[in-house]
Amino acid sequence: MAELKRNTPMRNLIGLVSGAGTDMDTLNNNTALLEHQASMYQAMLAEQQAVIRETQAVVREREAAVREREAVVREREAIIDSLRAGQARSSLIAPPPAAEADLPAYITALLPQLEGWCTPRKALWLADLVSNMSGGRIGEIGVYGGRSLIPMALAARNRPDAMVYAVEPWRNSVAVEQATSPENDQWWREVDLDKIKLGFLTALVDCGLTSLVKIIELPSDEARGAFHAMRDYRFDLLHVDGSHAPGQALADVKNWLPLVAPGGILVLDDIGWETVASARDHLRATCDIISEISEESDICYGAYRTRATPQPPSHAWENRLSEVLA
Repeated sequence: MAELKRNTPMRNLIGLVSGAGTDMDTLNNNTALLEHQASMYQAMLAEQQAVIRETQAVVREREAAVREREAVVREREAIIDSLRAGQARSSLIAPPPAAEADLPAYITALLPQLEGWCTPRKALWLADLVSNMSGGRIGEIGVYGGRSLIPMALAARNRPDAMVYAVEPWRNSVAVEQATSPENDQWWREVDLDKIKLGFLTALVDCGLTSLVKIIELPSDEARGAFHAMRDYRFDLLHVDGSHAPGQALADVKNWLPLVAPGGILVLDDIGWETVASARDHLRATCDIISEISEESDICYGAYRTRATPQPPSHAWENRLSEVLA
């Protein structure tokens, strides 16, 4: 009897193999289920292999980008090293003069060593505006190589209350975010803004302006939001020389003008450009014209003084308070 019981599982297996109808159907079903599961696992494996291949491709692409950036970093480090050694230029920028009377000649000699389009006449005009204004809070929208900002900073460097804010993202994508003209936009897509930024920073060091100039490396709209949060901050002079796209030029003037102190100065570049005309007209309508200057080759710019907001007499507030309490 014990022998029979031990052989029962074997008998069942034999029965399954030998073709008992019901047991054979179960075997077939189990086999089909296993085959289905095997197919699912194979599909999952194939999908995972595809994901792995895609991930490997992304990794290779990122490794290539990292190598490219490392090459750029090495190149920049080499430039910095050569600048420090005095090998990249025939001579480093000389320190600014102590006497204010010598500043115009220094600025005129400095400009050719800076990237940008600010003419000597405009640079000296900006420095003169800074020298003759009452406050020392200065800002510039669109710094590029610092050819207009550095002369203003030099004119303000001896003021105890001076602070110069440089708003510039140095990003090609931001420069062409709004279209101007095909030729202008193509130029901004291709210019090496990293190199321009490096030259600007080097000039700040050479001129001893690093503690005076604060760099805001943001697009104009984002930087404006940051300054707007500083509710009491107002510029005494603001130079707007950012994007010349029609919408952005007007937006820069409208958005930043409230951040200029009453009686302060807003300078707008290239007021003769058709794309800047609406921004210029807005300033003419809302501010007092200090001067509008035209040079050769369509170089033109203007300075506009903000109007003081009229304040109600003190007794008007008393009357209003009485009305509310009545």
